[in-house]
Amino acid sequence: MSTMKSAEVRIVADTGPESDERELLDATQQLRQMLLRQRVEQVTLAYTDGAPDGSKGTDLVVLGTVLVTLAPHVITGVVTTVQAWVERRAGRSANLVLGEDSLELTGLSQGQQQQLIDEFLQRTSGAGEEGTSDGAA
Repeated sequence: MSTMKSAEVRIVADTGPESDERELLDATQQLRQMLLRQRVEQVTLAYTDGAPDGSKGTDLVVLGTVLVTLAPHVITGVVTTVQAWVERRAGRSANLVLGEDSLELTGLSQGQQQQLIDEFLQRTSGAGEEGTSDGAA
């Protein structure tokens, strides 16, 4: 029996130019909860390596950024979930980075967005439909 190697996907969410830090933090937490419903190993908020000079903390949350640890065969479900999150509100977008590959989910037409998703999935995993979900919360 072979063991699958885990991969890490960095997701940078954006709630648009009209939102504030609180809205971005709330939306990022919502995205994190949606991702936890997938068959992933872990979903964590990203932190800086250290606080800026003069601040009191040691690490700061990188607003809008989550790290997802997963088996490569569940990437399709993660992409579907992030796409559902983006489509919930106008102005949202998300950038997924897996290794050297990235995928920007934005307000493109459904056909254009699906073509980009298919190309990303083909490059990163070659996974079929396994691990898909509608991402509904």
